[in-house]
Amino acid sequence: MIKCETIENFTLENYSKLKNVKKVISRKENEFGVRDTFECDEKMADYLTGNNALNKVVVKVIEVIPEIEKLVPISINDPVGEKGEKGVPKNTTKKKK
Repeated sequence: MIKCETIENFTLENYSKLKNVKKVISRKENEFGVRDTFECDEKMADYLTGNNALNKVVVKVIEVIPEIEKLVPISINDPVGEKGEKGVPKNTTKKKK
């Protein structure tokens, strides 16, 4: 996620894609004024920083929030083999005969 601050008044059709919207003064849902802040994805931030049909910059990026990878729980009862297969791992030690 990328945290942005508006530097110009604008309206945004895709308001539902924004998170943690904080407005300086009360406005319509999709209207933004100077110093309002919100979080959005990289694609939306790119659009709002000038990669649009009008080449108009309406926000500045104030913080890039790193994505946290989701960890998958591993069960002790289901060991994984060397090749990622379920089952008991192969015994790699050799016994002398």
